[in-house]
Amino acid sequence: MKNYLIALIAACPVVAAAAQTRPATDYIDPMIGTRSMGHVFPGACVPHGIVQLSPDTEMVPHNIDGKYQPEAYRYCAGYQYDDPTIVGFSHTHLSGTGHSDLGDILLMPTVGEIRTERGTAEHPETGYRSRFSHERERAAAGYYEVMLDDYGIRAQLTATERVGLHKYTYPAGEDQHLILDLDHGIYNYEGKTRWAQVRVENDTLVTGYRITSGWARTNYTYFAMSFSKPVREYGARDRRPLDYGGGWRKFDTERNFPEIGGCGIVMHFDFGDDSAPLEVKVALSAVGTRGALANLCAEAGGRTFDQAAADAARKWEEQMSVIEAQGSDEALRMLYTSLYHTMINPSVYMDTDGKYRGVDHEIHQTRDFNNYTVFSVWDTYRALHPLFNLICRDRSRDIVNSMLAHYRQSVHRILPVWSHMGNENWCMIGYHSVSVVGDALDKEIDVDRKLALEAMIGSANCDYYDGTGIYKQLGYVPYDVKSTGSSMTLEYAYDDWVIYRTARR
Repeated sequence: MKNYLIALIAACPVVAAAAQTRPATDYIDPMIGTRSMGHVFPGACVPHGIVQLSPDTEMVPHNIDGKYQPEAYRYCAGYQYDDPTIVGFSHTHLSGTGHSDLGDILLMPTVGEIRTERGTAEHPETGYRSRFSHERERAAAGYYEVMLDDYGIRAQLTATERVGLHKYTYPAGEDQHLILDLDHGIYNYEGKTRWAQVRVENDTLVTGYRITSGWARTNYTYFAMSFSKPVREYGARDRRPLDYGGGWRKFDTERNFPEIGGCGIVMHFDFGDDSAPLEVKVALSAVGTRGALANLCAEAGGRTFDQAAADAARKWEEQMSVIEAQGSDEALRMLYTSLYHTMINPSVYMDTDGKYRGVDHEIHQTRDFNNYTVFSVWDTYRALHPLFNLICRDRSRDIVNSMLAHYRQSVHRILPVWSHMGNENWCMIGYHSVSVVGDALDKEIDVDRKLALEAMIGSANCDYYDGTGIYKQLGYVPYDVKSTGSSMTLEYAYDDWVIYRTARR
């Protein structure tokens, strides 16, 4: 295997003859991609973590009154390099996709007058957003930093697999505020947030969840958020209040009320003018708030921001060191940045105790594999998964087992087409998970071979999926039935060849 990798690198035309003398992470540039198409997020994460904590520079709704807004496409990853303002920092992102979702649990530190609207790029002072400049912005593997110019706040971000860590240094003498926007999202639209619930457990702990309906049709995101200093005052408002208030209308839920629910919830937390930086830890779970709290304790309990940032950098260095290369600085930067991008998704999708939400929206327990999500298989079956079979075989085994679990839970009895956050979103064509599974078997990844073949055959025989039925009848998908019939025919033929070859083996 090592000799194969050496040959692979030697064949790369960008590799020259200068020795690498610095750590691999020195060559990673997380901003590559954000300066062009903008579909790469420049924030903080660890390899394959579900938390991908990043600045969002705009929130263009996917549609208004049912009409698609083309500008939304630019914000697939939430960040555009040419934008002058930052709306806030959200905890989930997709990287490199041509469609999008997520942007869950947005935080924004502020000073001065409390504003719960987002404001606009032209007039950020009408909301909580802030101007920024790239001169005071820095991104590295597992770390992001920026100065929020309107507030004079230095924002620093890092992450573990399931926890986003924030460090906000406010200007001296200013009242410190923190905005929590549970209505914000990427590819957002009126009504995407179906419900959000928040509990102020005590003066340093807040828990809650939100349910959204976007590309992932039913997405549960639970969170547990801790503060390094006590909250003095807090408040909430609902941008989309319900017409019926029930018995709740007897309370003033907008000021220091410990339980908030609604479809457009935005909150503010006030910490006084204490000069110490505010450190915030936000753990996520798809299972429940107890799971989020357990994730918080397991991955970030008793740890400072600086300790977590150092650990994130170490994890990236370990992952990058799977390939040793020689070349010019430019060639090494290209190689290791590309390798870095391969390790953002798929993402781990389970709590530290092994519980996860399946595609059937039931809670499952795994003990013999790590469950993953974000399977953009049409994009990744050709190169990403074959690479994993060479450089991270244990993770490849977990990914295939996650796909097989998807098959067992699916009412359609098929492997993932394009799935994320416990949902199948049916994007793109083909049933290319059969290629991922088949190549893993071919490379002798240790998975249940009988179940794997059963799942592959099942994926090829869902007759109501995208022309599959007529393809089985005719041997091709006619153009007058599907406008992409030629591409479907080619891709189904390849997938079926994989099944045939696997069955013969």
